[in-house]
Formats: sequence, C-alpha cells, structure tokens
Amino acid sequence: MSNQEVKVNSGQEDAEWIGLFLQGKEEAFNRLVLKHKEKVYFLALRVLGNHHDAEEASQEAFIKAYKALEKLKERKYFFTWLYRITYNVCMTRKKTARFTESLDSAAELRDNSFGQGEESVEKDQLKQAVKEMMGILPRQQRAVFVMRIYDEMKFEEIARATGLTTGGAKANFFNAVQKIKKCVRAKYEL
Repeated sequence: MSNQEVKVNSGQEDAEWIGLFLQGKEEAFNRLVLKHKEKVYFLALRVLGNHHDAEEASQEAFIKAYKALEKLKERKYFFTWLYRITYNVCMTRKKTARFTESLDSAAELRDNSFGQGEESVEKDQLKQAVKEMMGILPRQQRAVFVMRIYDEMKFEEIARATGLTTGGAKANFFNAVQKIKKCVRAKYEL
C-alpha cells in the first residue's frame, strides 16, 4: 500500500470515528486521540520546547477539537484541522508566556523515542547545525519547514494547517531551506 493510500484510508477512518462520535459514541473520540496524540505532542514539543508545556498544549488542543468537532466540514481532513488547532494553541501560549525555545531537547526526545541507531559523526553534526539554524527562521517559515521535513506533510496539507496558500507554503519552505543552507555553509565553510 502506498503512502498516499495510507493517508486516504487514515482520513476515511477518522471520518468514520467522527461520525460515530457525533452519534453519541464517546469512545470514538478516544480512538482519534489515541491515533493522533503522539503527532500532536511532538508538534507541540517542537514549537514550545519542553515536555510540560507540550503536554498541556496537546491536552488543550484535543479539548478544543472535542468541543468544535461538529463544526468540522471535511471530516477526512481531521488531522490537518487538529494540527492547525495545536499549532494555534502553541502560538498563543508562546505569545502570552514568551517561552524560550529549546529545539535541542525536542529533537533529542524525538530521536531517542524512535530508537535511531548510531549515525556518523558528520551526519550528527549536520543534523545539529540544521536544528540550531531553525532557530533563526521566522515563525511561519520554521512551522512550514517542520511540517514538511519532520511531519512529511504535503504542501496542500501545510496550507490547510497554517492558513497559507499552497504557493505560500512552498515559498516559505523554499526560503527556510535557503536560509538554513546559507547558515550551515557559513558555519562549516562548505
């Protein structure tokens, strides 16, 4: 089964669970939470930079989704909608609390969680440099970069999640990549 087929089936499955939830079956929403909680958490962790704030933001995002689920028009795009809610919750929290970003802890937790094997020193250094350089990106470019690279989202999905046009998402990604390349080359004299 291709990646595209998995995403389509996943969206259809979400739509079915939403239908059941709207018919009064609460356990259907629990299934949605179980299915998407890890992705929501890691998005919040990357944006907010620490476990505690990411946990709280994840819970807040699911509560908002629960309360507004009946307003969702295209049920098969539940995850994109949830992603946008999570992103907005995180941005609101960052603005009000002025969180300091800690990309290193977020990346470390993610890498450790997926049990990656040993990699070459050069590859680790390059990964670390990219993580550091992400800190210089404007908020919108960083969000698009994270969605495209870490979450492997298509530009259309990124556009729906951020409120940008597809072209705007592509432009933000391109500019982010160019800035990161420039900084990495300067730092490592490549």
